[in-house]
Amino acid sequence: MKRFTLLLVLFFSAMHANAQADRVFINGKIYTADVDQSFIEAVAITDGMIVYAGDSDGAQAFIDSGTAVHDLDGKLMLPGLHDIHIHLLEASSEAASSCTLDSWAWTIDELAQELVACNPSPNTNGWITAWGHSIFTLIEDGGNPREILDTYFPDLPVAAMEETSHSAWVNSAALEILGIDGDSEDPVGGLIVMEDGEPNGILMDSAGDLAFAEALTTNAMIESQNYAGLVEFGLPAIAEFGITSICEGRTYWKRNYIETWQQVKADGELTARVTLAPWAHPEDDDEELLAALTDLYDAGDDLLKVDEIKVYIDGITLNGTAALDQPYVYNFGWPFTNGTNYFTPERLENYITQLELIGYDFHIHAIGNRGVQEALDAIEGARNTNGDVGARHRMTHLEIVNEAEFDRFQELNVVADVQVSANWTQPAQWSENEFLVGATLAENFIPIKSIYDAGARTTLSSDWDVSTMNPFRSIQNAVTRAPQNLPSVEAAVDARTINSAWALGNDDFTGSIEVGKLADLICVNQDIFTIPENQIAQTEVTMTMLSGEIVFEDTGFPQNVEQRERMSDFQMNPSITRDYTTIMLPTTSKKWKIEVFSASGKRVFQDQVRGQTSYTLSCDAFEEGVFIVRLSANDEQLSRKLMVYR
Repeated sequence: MKRFTLLLVLFFSAMHANAQADRVFINGKIYTADVDQSFIEAVAITDGMIVYAGDSDGAQAFIDSGTAVHDLDGKLMLPGLHDIHIHLLEASSEAASSCTLDSWAWTIDELAQELVACNPSPNTNGWITAWGHSIFTLIEDGGNPREILDTYFPDLPVAAMEETSHSAWVNSAALEILGIDGDSEDPVGGLIVMEDGEPNGILMDSAGDLAFAEALTTNAMIESQNYAGLVEFGLPAIAEFGITSICEGRTYWKRNYIETWQQVKADGELTARVTLAPWAHPEDDDEELLAALTDLYDAGDDLLKVDEIKVYIDGITLNGTAALDQPYVYNFGWPFTNGTNYFTPERLENYITQLELIGYDFHIHAIGNRGVQEALDAIEGARNTNGDVGARHRMTHLEIVNEAEFDRFQELNVVADVQVSANWTQPAQWSENEFLVGATLAENFIPIKSIYDAGARTTLSSDWDVSTMNPFRSIQNAVTRAPQNLPSVEAAVDARTINSAWALGNDDFTGSIEVGKLADLICVNQDIFTIPENQIAQTEVTMTMLSGEIVFEDTGFPQNVEQRERMSDFQMNPSITRDYTTIMLPTTSKKWKIEVFSASGKRVFQDQVRGQTSYTLSCDAFEEGVFIVRLSANDEQLSRKLMVYR
């Protein structure tokens, strides 16, 4: 497949070498992400392919009367960005949750009352679902989580996913449906938390997955919600952020996720390149699971394929389930001291050894230092058996990594994928992990610089909706998180473009701006290579292009110099939010009318303000979706797009 694609690209490149282009961009600052990290001025596109990349004078040969010419006027263009660990379908679907709970709630009763206040309706499977609470609230309150939830929901089954997605809070009705009682054994990779010999309503890791597998069992309504979430929210959201390629972080194939993605593509609604990674269910029988995963493999095409396996080697540090090579300082009272495994290293090696021969690459969740070592050992074991078959395995998260493992990423050609967008990944907050793992393990959290310096291919992703989707936040944090930082903005952009394209096996046709590659391009409103590094996260995408077709364009983006100067004063952050956004007003001398319109054009909010530099807009009353925020004063009118998710 890869060799065929490369030959096809080279053929079309030669065919269009002297052809007139469909589109030409000139007078820009264009970062190519090629091997030399080059900057150029102009790009010409024909039939969705880059046929010229160079200076503006050279681009003139590709322009005729039928060519659309775009003068970038010095603005920055980048290759389309990648997010190779994002839960787009799961987090975009209305089916996932009927209520968002407060992770800062003090008591279990407060959480239960929040859920009641949401006035949730059971889904078509008869379950009430929610999301967002902290495991610490359930543990430190002192009450019995199941009994308190039963007080408010005595009959309907309830499953609330904890904010990290690594545990579930359920009531007695849910436990009865799941067949879980005081005699139940823990599932592989999970823990049924007991109190006085009975389940207390906390289901850790894979035990919690069992609850949501039941609550979200596929049916026509849930599939419709999944489809709508992608088409109406998820795909437009990533396009607005300049993301043109993704890998779904966990494809629930038993819930028909693959079929939903295929339908989106068949309907012509797919506006990004998508790699699906079927979830290796740890509770399944090996023979049956290996056979099922083998049948799911689909080399696909440049838009949609099923050629990765998502597997967890361990849990997470915050819940005491990441696999450590030493005991936790504080382990929540769990019946294990060093974390847990979803897959043992021996079992993981067996899966890699068999499935990489089919063409699968493995996408391995590994957080603790023992888990990281065990995953590398499994990859090395498969390599010793099969030889180098060209697999592009990667490990994701990598929060605690022993120094002895740094070189092994390069030696085994394993991609090191990390998420650094959240504040808790920043050095100033590393010490907050000391109470869990001790000072030594906490002091070098997500050692991206050490792995990069050892020669490994590194990538950045979001894990949305655990962290923000904004790729520029990850780029900013990656270069500012000394002592574990990437060396330059170029290196960080490469991590979100060409390195990620390589990880997905797509680098022969995307990931950089070079002749012969598909025109996956974005334009942004500021030069991230020259502005202060702590301002990169404020970058906004003004255009996103996939194979030469515009899939997002900021229609409010000004077209002349005067408008650009004026618009730069109207900033809104964040532009994708759950609860609020802050509007920076262009001037204090005018009375500004602030209006918010739904996608259908209905005005859902209005206010007036004068003499202020900023305005905090609460989004609590807005439904999930796309909105237009409009500022107007006298004959001046400015607009920006806002996306609200739940």
